[in-house]
Amino acid sequence: MKKFKINVTFLITIALIFGLGGLSLLSYFKTKDLLITNLEMHISSLTLSSGSEVGLWLSAHKTEIEIMANTPIVENGDQEAIVSYLKKEVLRNNDFEDIFFADSQGDFFLSSGLGGNIVDREYFQKVITTGNTVISDPLISRGSGNHTIMVAAPIIIKGKIVGLLGGTVKLTKLSQLLTSKKVGEIGEAFIVRQDGLTIAHPNQELIMNYNVLTENNISQSYQAAIHKMVREEAGLTKYTNQNENKYLAFTPVPGVKWSLGVTVPLTYITNQLSYLPLYFIGLTVIFSVFLVFLLSRWLVVPLTTLTKFTTELNHKIHERLDAYQLNSPVLEVQSLATNFQRMVEALQESFRELENSKLHLKGEIIERIKVQSNLEKSYEELGAVEEELRFNYEKLQSKEKLLRESERRLRSIFENVQLITGIMDKNGRIIYCNDFILELAGFKKEEVIGKSFFDIFVPSELHKITNAWFKEVLDSKRIIVHNVYPIQTKNGLKRYVNWNHTLLFDSDGNVSGVASIGEDITERKQFQEKLEHMSFHDGLTNLYNRSFFEEKMRLLKGDDYAPIGLIVCDVDGLKLVNDTLGHGTGDKLLWLTAGILKKCFREDDLVFRIGGDEFAILLPKSDLKIVEQACYRIRKAVEEYNSENLEFPLSLSIGSAVSEKTNVNVDMVFKEADDGMYREKLHRSKSTRSAIVQALMKALEARDFITEGHADRLQDIVLTLGEAMGLAERTLADLRLLAQFHDIGKVGIPDRILFKPGRLTFEEFKEMQRHSEIGHRIAQSAPDLLPIADHILRHHEWWNGQGYPLGLKENDIPLECRILAIADAYDAMTSNRPYRKAMSQEQAFNELMANSGLQFDPKLVPIFVKVFSFDQSSIRPIG
Repeated sequence: MKKFKINVTFLITIALIFGLGGLSLLSYFKTKDLLITNLEMHISSLTLSSGSEVGLWLSAHKTEIEIMANTPIVENGDQEAIVSYLKKEVLRNNDFEDIFFADSQGDFFLSSGLGGNIVDREYFQKVITTGNTVISDPLISRGSGNHTIMVAAPIIIKGKIVGLLGGTVKLTKLSQLLTSKKVGEIGEAFIVRQDGLTIAHPNQELIMNYNVLTENNISQSYQAAIHKMVREEAGLTKYTNQNENKYLAFTPVPGVKWSLGVTVPLTYITNQLSYLPLYFIGLTVIFSVFLVFLLSRWLVVPLTTLTKFTTELNHKIHERLDAYQLNSPVLEVQSLATNFQRMVEALQESFRELENSKLHLKGEIIERIKVQSNLEKSYEELGAVEEELRFNYEKLQSKEKLLRESERRLRSIFENVQLITGIMDKNGRIIYCNDFILELAGFKKEEVIGKSFFDIFVPSELHKITNAWFKEVLDSKRIIVHNVYPIQTKNGLKRYVNWNHTLLFDSDGNVSGVASIGEDITERKQFQEKLEHMSFHDGLTNLYNRSFFEEKMRLLKGDDYAPIGLIVCDVDGLKLVNDTLGHGTGDKLLWLTAGILKKCFREDDLVFRIGGDEFAILLPKSDLKIVEQACYRIRKAVEEYNSENLEFPLSLSIGSAVSEKTNVNVDMVFKEADDGMYREKLHRSKSTRSAIVQALMKALEARDFITEGHADRLQDIVLTLGEAMGLAERTLADLRLLAQFHDIGKVGIPDRILFKPGRLTFEEFKEMQRHSEIGHRIAQSAPDLLPIADHILRHHEWWNGQGYPLGLKENDIPLECRILAIADAYDAMTSNRPYRKAMSQEQAFNELMANSGLQFDPKLVPIFVKVFSFDQSSIRPIG
């Protein structure tokens, strides 16, 4: 194969072109990367500042509305004054399309005086329920029909929300704010809300009409970028849309659930880089030509001369040559010529010395052949010794392997056993411990090895005892006792351990340390303590139980603790609470009573729960005065509780007794206190039940299920109809009570059913039907309601027998219940509800006639329609 040859000048030219070209290419890409990085930083910075500016713009409008809502003119509620004030504010602030006032029912009026109702608006419900200022998502204004943003602030008078003041801002205002946010020449800013809908954009046609997430012809990368925006993330990403690569920077807008994005096409970068390649190519060519000329004159020509001289030197190596000169301003070329001249002289001198060395080398070779023969004999002797050493080494390795295997098995046992294992030296320092104790105590091995066992694992209060024990063990050379001692974990907790110790001895028979194995019995000990606690304490109130009470009574027999005082308390009306509100509420009442009793006595006094609703307090060495003071404290605590908790009264019947100072009979003292308690309970039972019934009624009103207006309207309706029918005064009185208390049983129905917005399930409807029976039991417990107890039970019976709970039909249903059914249905239909508006009177009459003979008495419905068609003045305004 023919060897490849190349001219030096051509090689230098090629090297310069490629070198400078590579540098130019690298500079191009570095410049491109720098421009892209700067653009990304600029877009991100502009996006963050634009998001903050939009947030501040919204916050400024929010502050203006809040200031208006707190002005005296708005708080006075005078509509004419408010309208005049709103007109001035609309003229003053051009950003607001209009400003309106709304009361707590949703009725509103604009600055123009026009009005309507916004109770169904989400922003209205948020302001009224939370009391916070709200900035709404874009919606269609009911005043102008434009797409607007609603800014609404609550009007609060004396801590109560009486309405709101709102301002509508056109979406075009927000878009105008964004049109100034340009990047480069064709970048643009836009805003989307949480569902991806565009609410602000330089292109007005896209506002409230364009949603990237629902479009089918949009690239996945663009939709993925919009998904990040609606998740309120901040960042920068690339995407492709309509075959164009773009950058998108996005950030959430402060104060609202919107996200602002800024897009810039990638062509913005490529356009700025278009001139760079031509610039770098021209610069490379010019610089390369100049360097080739200089290198050819100053480097190539001298090197050619040097090459010619070396060719002559190859044939005249043993002859003396004349010195030569290289004409070049390059210092390295001149240095090369000088060094080459010296090298030639040194090379000729070396050739002469080499000839002399040949003669000496022949003599040394003969001498070394003799030495090598002697070394071979020594190698044979060393081989025999090495074989013997190898045999002994293999025996030692075998024994060492057996020792390592034995040590591995022993260590494996210690490491895997679920017991604490450890070894400490005679100074108490830990020299070994297994992983179990490290995991149990939370330490790492390097934290304990070489440290004092007593400093790390023994609680500080036991240091003195354990150090004395360890010293005695070392002195006596025997384990004195095995016992349960706690260890302390890294976080300060204590774990109880049943220890077993063994002494370790050195070869001289001296104690070198102690090996210990321990079982963690913490959970077992805690369980035993819990069982002991449960055997003497009531599980609901955590007071001492009946068993402990009887044990204490037995121990107090005799004169050592005389005189002995004993107080017995009973929770009044507990059965009524359990029957109406459920045993959960009854248990809460018992727990509450226990808390009040404990606060009336010292922590070490003996307070017991001795029955379902009975409590007892033992007061050893207490005379009558001390016992009476204790009873007074209890009654005072109950009064204070009832004054602070008006919604549900607590009543305790209290009896007390004190023994003689000698011949104490504790059982008689208990009987005397118990009898006193029952006498008080009989005396106050009637008033207690009435108070509980009133509390249940207040609780029902507090749950906002029945209102005073509803009860009053029902009373007016049933009395008007009853008088028109000529009913007796006593019947009219029962009708009045029934109208007010017929739904009292709903106090025992769970809120999740009573206030469920949707349709009830079969099981939930059966639970709701129980309110008639619960109300019946409540009425039977209250003397004032006893006359209408049966009416409360039957007020949901239907004329056709499809009602509940008894399935009565026609005239088997009491007349009062039939009248109430018509009145209740009429009031419900003609009253406003959050989910519908009230029916007209004619519509309500038609509905009653349609259900006549099914739900309602067919004879009473025509009478009702006739009476109230001509006499509407007796019915109070509805809604």
